[in-house]
Amino acid sequence: MNISEKNINNYTILSLQGILNASSAPKLKTYIAGLPEEQSLVIDLENIEFLDSSGLGALVGIARKKKTTNTVMKLARMNDRVKKVFEITQAYTLFDIYDDVSVAAEV
Repeated sequence: MNISEKNINNYTILSLQGILNASSAPKLKTYIAGLPEEQSLVIDLENIEFLDSSGLGALVGIARKKKTTNTVMKLARMNDRVKKVFEITQAYTLFDIYDDVSVAAEV
């Protein structure tokens, strides 16, 4: 999985590309651990080809950690494959999800 970063307003935008599963989830966690704790995030999932329960678990864990620091993590641009996982598991109820990265970074 590849991670690219940019900043919009007061948000760090992380664009993920590839597979988010048990083998790549630690890379995402490590990457985010290197960011300032007080930094709010938008994670762009448009280019995720596959998401399994470990990848979903990593996103949930990151969101929980962000809540403890009074910051925010939002998800944006879910493709149909990722959206299906969120619908099946009802994980969409745990996140603020946006169709557009810029809109997520404004709210």
